Amino acid sequence: MLTRGVAIVAHLVFRQIGLLVRRVFFHYLPDVAENVEAILAGINTELAGLHAQSKFLNEVIDRLHAENERLRNAESQRGLQPALRELVKLADDWRSRRNALADGDAELVRLCDEIVEDVTLVLERQGVDEFHAEVGAEFDRHEQRSVGTRPVEDADLDGRIAEVRRPGYRVETKVVRFAEVVVFKFTPPPAAP
Repeated sequence: MLTRGVAIVAHLVFRQIGLLVRRVFFHYLPDVAENVEAILAGINTELAGLHAQSKFLNEVIDRLHAENERLRNAESQRGLQPALRELVKLADDWRSRRNALADGDAELVRLCDEIVEDVTLVLERQGVDEFHAEVGAEFDRHEQRSVGTRPVEDADLDGRIAEVRRPGYRVETKVVRFAEVVVFKFTPPPAAP
């Protein structure tokens, strides 16, 4: 019987403690909620700052990577430039030999053409493209270099290409060697006496 009475008293005590804890918890709950909100707001602010810093650092890394690639490509192009100039000169030399043989042995002319084609393919694999000026087209100083003039009495031909001596070469949009051309120059006919 004593144990049953102790159990009832213990039950009542725990019940009162539970009620007391609930009252204290609900009494201080608004303060706890405000503290939690303030703490969470501080954490969100710090995370936003870290996110902005991370974004900035990623942009810096991307910019440095792009600059490194640009410098590496420029350095490799600088190292290739002498060899590419020599290949362009080699193509020009074989074109000159072919033109000198134009009325000669057809087999030698074909051989010269094949050598020029092979050198041009090597240049293309290195990103150097050959381009040609068109006879009769307007002279373009951005892609062509005048190596002479030819007098003409037709004013409409003034400043137009009369002859193409050598093709030009470019890497992407940059001209590395201008096409060499002869340009028509208007000269009025002599006045009648």
